[in-house]
Amino acid sequence: MTILKKINHVPQYIYRNILYPKILSWKLKNTLEKNRELKDKYDNKRCFILGNGPSIKNLGITKLKDEFTFVMNEFNYHSQYGLLNHNNHVLSDTAYFSKDEESYFVKELKNKSKLTNSNTVFFLNIYGKEEVEKKNLFQKNKVLYFGTQGIISDKFDFNIELDKFLPWPKNSLLLCLIIASYMGFKKIYLLGCEHNFLCFNINGKTSTTYNHFYDNTQLLKEVRRVNNSDDISDPALKKRKKLTYEENIANALQLFRNYRLFYQKIKKTKPDIEIYNATPDSFLDVFPMINFEDIKF
Repeated sequence: MTILKKINHVPQYIYRNILYPKILSWKLKNTLEKNRELKDKYDNKRCFILGNGPSIKNLGITKLKDEFTFVMNEFNYHSQYGLLNHNNHVLSDTAYFSKDEESYFVKELKNKSKLTNSNTVFFLNIYGKEEVEKKNLFQKNKVLYFGTQGIISDKFDFNIELDKFLPWPKNSLLLCLIIASYMGFKKIYLLGCEHNFLCFNINGKTSTTYNHFYDNTQLLKEVRRVNNSDDISDPALKKRKKLTYEENIANALQLFRNYRLFYQKIKKTKPDIEIYNATPDSFLDVFPMINFEDIKF
């Protein structure tokens, strides 16, 4: 980077990551301030965050039927999804709000709106609010919105309060952690969070580096469709482009750094919160590991 570029980079960095999130928080405060009803609402209670990793498939989540739970993305494919009575479903990917009606993500969004039980609360990116309301989606569910702008960094203080714009967490699990901590849960357990992204071979026939508990054939077809198209102008879909292994390493490094910085901040701001990873053979070692069988129900 040349000296001139470095000089120009500093004000841009400050604007994108510090000033612009504050501007957006003010502009969209009428929507975001609705989240204040959740602030410490579940003080001294516990919750379970369920990822989409393979280990969750045979876990038997009937034990969690009456627990507070958070799920993400395509967890609705789990055979026992409908049994969760106090469920929060988080969709962080803006690709769900693509203008392309043939997109896998748009179809999935409509499917969730149609089939999900009314006792599920949805947390959606504010980017998609207009589209959700225009299509009359989630009419039987409570919907709350979050905003994301900027990055998590150790160079400046970042926000984890849900009534203001959050830094982009890089995945849905970290967003669930931010929401759960804002809601005041004191014990948070992670399940189905293998985080073994870098253990899969990448070659010409592979479009993903991560296994799910469900058949992700349709998702792979969507990724291939985007990869093979010369005319993907929709910004919500552009980021689905296949990454090189080096790019995947860089993404995983930033994600794990985000977990660490979030955890450090929580330890300072809410030291009584405990987070445990109960996923067998998980690579996510930022949080203390425990066995699911040792959790008392």
